[in-house]
Amino acid sequence: MQALRERLLSIFNEALHQKSPEAEVDLILLHLFRQKDRQIRNFSDLRTQNPDPDSILELEAIRIAEKRCTGIPLQHILGIQFFYEHEYKVNDSTLIPRPETEILADAMIQWIRLYKGNLPLRFAELGLGSGILSTEILAEFKSASGFASEVAPAAIALARHNLERIVGADFEKRITILEPNDPRSGFEIFARHGKFDLIFSNPPYVSISDEIEDEVLKHEPHGALFPEVGSDSPDFFYDNFLLHFSILMSPGGSAFFEVPHERAEEILEKFKNAGIYNSKLILDLTGRPRVLQASF
Repeated sequence: MQALRERLLSIFNEALHQKSPEAEVDLILLHLFRQKDRQIRNFSDLRTQNPDPDSILELEAIRIAEKRCTGIPLQHILGIQFFYEHEYKVNDSTLIPRPETEILADAMIQWIRLYKGNLPLRFAELGLGSGILSTEILAEFKSASGFASEVAPAAIALARHNLERIVGADFEKRITILEPNDPRSGFEIFARHGKFDLIFSNPPYVSISDEIEDEVLKHEPHGALFPEVGSDSPDFFYDNFLLHFSILMSPGGSAFFEVPHERAEEILEKFKNAGIYNSKLILDLTGRPRVLQASF
């Protein structure tokens, strides 16, 4: 296996691939060897067993590495991404789940454990995407149920696949997916469904003036990046929540949002100016503000 690993690294090096080539090579090998041998479940198994690749696996690994060097995200090539506690199917219809968003998932799960435990929990998520956040909550808390909105039919199909595989075939008994007609539809879509203990979102928040990697612009859906493509309203969905929180939040509930670290303090100030004084920012592992929590 070491010889194949060095071959893949040489492909990346020759292509001047700078995005964690060692880590990406390990992911390629783990993905392929897992398909060949179900006893290999993680990197530790792969290192311990150190299996020899056959010619078919070797050719496929080289094909994946060469395709990756064209700029296509590795997650789209492999069709999977690990997030928090589970492995998710991914494609180009949604954003690739990122480690930063695990800060959001963990903050919510810790809050539920502390304040709700095994009590019934009603939640709402704006922007279901691939389903990672709602799925983690439903998988962790059997008494949780809720609603999620998503404007893209392809993203809904992907989320349904992930929900069924991780939560179970009866996931629709616990979560209702709402499909707005207008991509600018916000939290008002939940208004007729009562109040919620927990509301959360990783909304489109990128400004057209922000510095964005070419790979992201070329391969990830702009509707999940920009609140309104071509507009100058990157805080659209945060502002929309502030218009509707009084009819959505239950007393004692909390709302959680992923926020851009560049504008985190400005967004926090908006929440406090709206009267949500019990709001705070949660830092990621780099020390940057990543999550805004508002408590009611």
